[in-house]
Amino acid sequence: MKGMIALLALLAAACATPGPSATAQKVVEGDPAVLNRDCKLLGTVNGRSMLGGSDEARLAAAVNDARERAAALGATHIVFLQTDNKGILGSGNASGRAYRCGKPAGS
Repeated sequence: MKGMIALLALLAAACATPGPSATAQKVVEGDPAVLNRDCKLLGTVNGRSMLGGSDEARLAAAVNDARERAAALGATHIVFLQTDNKGILGSGNASGRAYRCGKPAGS
């Protein structure tokens, strides 16, 4: 019985949607017109969520994943191109363009 309870607790924790890291929280959404003019495009990022949870939770997890990937590129801003739950088995997906704005620290 204790093993079953521990397994259920582990599964519940695995389904929880973690928030973005401190670095990813600094990647903010921006206006495409301003970013295209004033910032450097670093590339396109794609975020995905794990299965489980509500539609909103899967989308939030996918957006967080895309922010994490943008942060890994050194982005300060992101423009989301598409977010949906149309992935295989209803997984969440988010795609966006990552930008770096302003001068790097120490410049």
